[in-house]
Amino acid sequence: MPVWTVRLNDKIVKQFSIDNGDRKIIGRGGEASVVVDNTAISREHTALILKNDTYYIEDLGSLNGTMVNGRKIDALVQLFEGDTIEIGKFHLLPTGTEKKAPLEAQSTALDYGDETVFVRPKKPLARPASKAEEKPVHRLLVVQGTASPREISLDRRNSIKIGKDPSSDLLVTGFLVARAQCYIIKREQHFYIVPQRSWVGTRLNSFKVKREHLLRKGDLIEIKKVQILFE
Repeated sequence: MPVWTVRLNDKIVKQFSIDNGDRKIIGRGGEASVVVDNTAISREHTALILKNDTYYIEDLGSLNGTMVNGRKIDALVQLFEGDTIEIGKFHLLPTGTEKKAPLEAQSTALDYGDETVFVRPKKPLARPASKAEEKPVHRLLVVQGTASPREISLDRRNSIKIGKDPSSDLLVTGFLVARAQCYIIKREQHFYIVPQRSWVGTRLNSFKVKREHLLRKGDLIEIKKVQILFE
């Protein structure tokens, strides 16, 4: 039975399974099938559906939206292997097969003001990573202009939101910069830039990008005076 995981960055918030013919509602409210206790999630945010062995996802009029491959959905959408799914600031992804009973929550998210605290079960300590293991395979590095943080590792990340929305993974402010200026998504071990509608163009190596584009090490992403190196 497939197991689905709700994540915030590298932290597991919820894990659950779904049977063929089921419709699981993900939301903050107690009536949701999968409860994610965080103010970024609407009471009934998203529905995950498994019908005839095919997965579908539907946004339920949520405040912060549901994104598939960096694009906000407003209708029922079929899911395919490798799709990147965002629910507010959380990620939803399949994590393999589980033959046991459906999993309960692996951790609990509680809001304290703007801070999210995670209570997680104890687990054996992992062996210390070597220096070679600590070096990120890919990262985004701000080389010019004002943006925060200055560096983001893309290890174990399937999606990065760049823009002036406070929930952005890489915050870039400025007049006419969109709340979601662009996304960096991972698909089949490659990273792509997905520009969003904005008065300010997103440029890649000085050329304005209007559609999804493969990223290569050394590429330079430009948003107004901010330059971000993909390496």
